[in-house]
Amino acid sequence: MGLWDKLGQASTYLRKVRRSQGPDSYFRYKRGREDERKQADHDREHAHDFAEREREAAERRREYDERYAREREGDAVRERTERAGEVEPDR
Repeated sequence: MGLWDKLGQASTYLRKVRRSQGPDSYFRYKRGREDERKQADHDREHAHDFAEREREAAERRREYDERYAREREGDAVRERTERAGEVEPDR
């Protein structure tokens, strides 16, 4: 490529850049729409991830509550059997 070809490409590029940066240009509108779409996609993904984390945390809390309820129930049963064992020899 010659120097003139490179200068021609550079001037074409600069012309496109200048045209695309105008306040009322279609290119600015298009770029803004793409940015809005990307932001909306990002927000949707973030909301989905947040909901998933909340679901997992709620499930974990429910599992903990169930496990601790079973443990408390087991402790109560063991306590009753110990008390029953203590009461019988005294009779």
